[in-house]
Amino acid sequence: MGNLHVSESQSKPRVGRSKVKSGCRTCKLRRVKCDESWPVCCRCVSTGRNCEGYGVWGGGGNQYGRRPNDLGSPRSLKGLYAPTLIDTANNDESRCLEWFTFRTVLKLPGAFRFGFWDTLVYQAVSKEPAVLHAALALSSAHKREALGIDTSAADYVPDEQQQFTLRHYSKAIGHLQPHFSAHDNSSIRVALVTCLLFVLTEYLRGHYKTGKTHLQNGIRVLNEFHARSSSIDCYSLFQEPCADSVDAWIIQAFIRLDVQAKLLGQGSQYLNFMLEDNASKSLIPGLIFQSINQARQYLDRLFYHILYLTHECRTQLSPDQKSYPSILLAKQQSIQNGLTLWYQAYNLSKIHLKIKGINAHAVGYVLLHLYYTMAVIMVDNCLWPADESGYDRHTDNFAFMMKQLRYVRSLSTSPSLVGIMHYADMSNSVADLGALPAAYYIAVKCRVRQIRHEALASLNSLDHKEGIWNAPITACIVRDVVKMEEADFYQDYEVAERAAASWNDAEEKTTTKKKNGAVEPALPESQRLHDVQVELPGDYAGTVTLKCRRRRGSSDWQAITRQYRYDEQSRTWVEKERA
Repeated sequence: MGNLHVSESQSKPRVGRSKVKSGCRTCKLRRVKCDESWPVCCRCVSTGRNCEGYGVWGGGGNQYGRRPNDLGSPRSLKGLYAPTLIDTANNDESRCLEWFTFRTVLKLPGAFRFGFWDTLVYQAVSKEPAVLHAALALSSAHKREALGIDTSAADYVPDEQQQFTLRHYSKAIGHLQPHFSAHDNSSIRVALVTCLLFVLTEYLRGHYKTGKTHLQNGIRVLNEFHARSSSIDCYSLFQEPCADSVDAWIIQAFIRLDVQAKLLGQGSQYLNFMLEDNASKSLIPGLIFQSINQARQYLDRLFYHILYLTHECRTQLSPDQKSYPSILLAKQQSIQNGLTLWYQAYNLSKIHLKIKGINAHAVGYVLLHLYYTMAVIMVDNCLWPADESGYDRHTDNFAFMMKQLRYVRSLSTSPSLVGIMHYADMSNSVADLGALPAAYYIAVKCRVRQIRHEALASLNSLDHKEGIWNAPITACIVRDVVKMEEADFYQDYEVAERAAASWNDAEEKTTTKKKNGAVEPALPESQRLHDVQVELPGDYAGTVTLKCRRRRGSSDWQAITRQYRYDEQSRTWVEKERA
């Protein structure tokens, strides 16, 4: 705010300038309005001053594109960035923050650690009350889930730990109120980081609808901020030249959660700047990825375009359409070219990424190959929503995906990784991409029974969460999809037991044949389910809903709906009785 003067003849003293609450440190000290350009303030640069940056949000200096002073590359987590509580903290908060520092932040990122978890969260927790209380709520929910405490909604009276979670959740929302009204860049960052922690808290609590709402709200804020910042020549949140910037980490965290949710068909809002980005053009022949995370970022961008193209086809094309607009075909070809270039870079990068032996990088490397193969299948079939037979062309790809899943399992359970990826007193739940989406995709889309039943057996053996993906819910959905599709069509064939044995013994290889030696026929189109959609519950007292369609004639479709409830005795999801 500017100076406010009064006349010397007046008895009132001179009114000083009010404190500047946002902007770079230099402008705050000068008590002038900052334009909040990144990484340095244009106002400081234009007057020859040294911009001292934005505190926890980095920046500073007078060289555009310089790495943030406080937020450099990820370092060791042994206390370097460990947050310190505010003076009013009590022992319960201190213990909860310790759990957050040495368990939650180490476990939730899974195989793809990056700066959001290794650096940003620690510093934001130390300096931003809203983030601090959101972190305490997340830590409390994680501890409850990790220690195997029943999170079902049958317990309507929150226990002491649940009350702790809700109390800090409420405090975080309260501390966000000034940021909602400020609308400056640093306030938006505080709101986005807090929003991300809210999303994960709700997922761990089994409140999937609320978590999804938080995620969609965060994407809406990013879209609004993009529209605002793109009109300002000197600053744009999404044109940050430094890949390790605070903004890049926040965006990357949202993209990961959004891709993960959309693979389950959750969420309709897309990040506009991701749709404007042409990922295939930034992939060039001979490219070598500098890190596992860079390879993941490029693959996420390609997935985003595949998911949006699939969305376009399902909303713009009729079920029986025989020809397709050239623009959609061109988009498909562009994505396929991008995937080819990505895979070339992936192979060239193995030596540079130092993928040797069994370590955390090896798990991430295998997962990338697994999801690249899944992306190849998805983009090949995205233009033909009414034709499930196209997936039969990818039997070899599905078999390879199943092989990779077995390998991931062997890696994650190896003694050399137990101390890195499975910490004491903790569940296997993570916030990021793991095996669940891939196993679900195989079981739903592959109609080769040996392969799909092995994928189902793998899901039945899991009980953890991967962000919005819940293994027991996923297994429940898949069991019913397989049951509805196969019914008694294969009554003369027995494959489930063999598939389960194959999952338990990766070396066993079997084929499914009829008693007379004939190979089983392919599942006919009339048996196959289309447009499988899942509606997640608001909590464990809620209902999971499965919706899909089956073709009964050239233009006749049967709509199918199934609902499932949480059975407290067996602690599994079971089908609700139909009226």
